Amino acid sequence: MKKPLDKFFDKLTYYLCLFAGVLFCIIVIVLLANIILRSAFNSGITGQYEIVQFGIMTCIGLGMSRTAYAHRHIHVDLITNHFGWRLKSFILFLGRILCTVTYGFAAYLFIAKINDATKYFKVTDLYHIPYQYIYWIFLVLLAISAVVFLWQTIIYLIGIFVNFDKADPKPVAAETADVTEGA
Repeated sequence: MKKPLDKFFDKLTYYLCLFAGVLFCIIVIVLLANIILRSAFNSGITGQYEIVQFGIMTCIGLGMSRTAYAHRHIHVDLITNHFGWRLKSFILFLGRILCTVTYGFAAYLFIAKINDATKYFKVTDLYHIPYQYIYWIFLVLLAISAVVFLWQTIIYLIGIFVNFDKADPKPVAAETADVTEGA
């Protein structure tokens, strides 16, 4: 069961991150166009601040789950490298519980923001986009990240009892063993 779910979360977070990269490129193009328009024609893109603000927030929301899933976040292994696999899995388990609770609580708070925005008809300043739609997008992104963190929490909980390094050898190590045997 671990392998199919790992593949699913790997593909899900990969495509979300890919979309975030495309969105970030669009934001950079909007910023460059705004700079050129302001310096050459004394007129910028209307609503540029809203576009950049919500675009960057979306990029962060989309990229966060991939960063955590692929272990590409900044962390220091100086202390944990000296721990055994059980203690290291326990520390990673505690960290993922914290992330799951944080993202789950943030998603819960966005539900209240959606209700508030709907009740008072809140819209963005320039384009008059209802905030409830923007909050729904962020709610979905936070919920996806919370599910990814929950999956990792389960994996690290199991990792406290089962040493994945010995039970599941890395394919790279197997390929290097074949290369060295042939030499």
